[in-house]
Amino acid sequence: MAKSLAHYALGNQYDLLGETNYAVLEYEKAAQFDEGSYLIHLRLGTGYARLNMLTEAIEHLELVHRLNPEDMQSHYLLALIYSNQKQYDKAAQEYELILKTFSKAEPQNIEVYGYLGQLYYSQRKYDQAIEQFEKMLALEPLNADVMYMLGSLYLEVNQKDRAIEILKKSIGIDPEHDGSLNTLGYLYTEEEKDLDEATDLVNRALKIDPDNGAYLDSLGWIYYKKGMYEKALEILIKADNFLKDPVIYDHIGDVYHKLNRVEEALKYWELSLELFPSQKEVLQKIEAAKNIQVRK
Repeated sequence: MAKSLAHYALGNQYDLLGETNYAVLEYEKAAQFDEGSYLIHLRLGTGYARLNMLTEAIEHLELVHRLNPEDMQSHYLLALIYSNQKQYDKAAQEYELILKTFSKAEPQNIEVYGYLGQLYYSQRKYDQAIEQFEKMLALEPLNADVMYMLGSLYLEVNQKDRAIEILKKSIGIDPEHDGSLNTLGYLYTEEEKDLDEATDLVNRALKIDPDNGAYLDSLGWIYYKKGMYEKALEILIKADNFLKDPVIYDHIGDVYHKLNRVEEALKYWELSLELFPSQKEVLQKIEAAKNIQVRK
């Protein structure tokens, strides 16, 4: 144990001097005398990561977790390494473990639930994301931002009535919450429930953020639903100037198709696919339009 401590202390000195190669050599010697020390393996994992020897770093950091499951630094370092290697699923697993641990330690910390909810959202684990944002809302029941996120998430799982309910509450608390205004307006448009109300909601959002491409897309789509195709095209082209987005291109394609300008429609549908491949509905529209061209 004394020899292990001596090598560990010397490794620490080399670390302080920025001599990572020598530090790692000393930590390896320390590990030979005390294989069960999670601190030594944590230092080794950190050192190997600095030297860009990531396989060795991962080996020692995973050993840290087995020796001391409560250590969070090893998981944070593993998350960074996996992200660097573009192993995003593994990185997300490490971040999830960290955040779950923090949420248990600090159950009143709303930020932790937010980070965990965002992580699940990025992984398209919408039900788990909803669970986290519902916890946030229980802690801060008048938080319009949390309501907006929840409303958007309920849309992802096709619970539209619940989404409408929450978005209305968000606007009731903050009448100038542009995200909620736009999302509710777009939802009304898709449902074709009340296009005049949808127009009012989206225009209110645009008054707050007039150069928002997503909001302009919503307004253009309202005019499409109203059958005002030239006006819709004008606004959607403006939206494209601010935001390159597959939905905007899809909408522009739909408008051109309604105007019997098939070549332009195909151009924008194909642009939509370039940004977001494998959209079944867009692929079907392209195939149908091309089949009609062939028959002509």
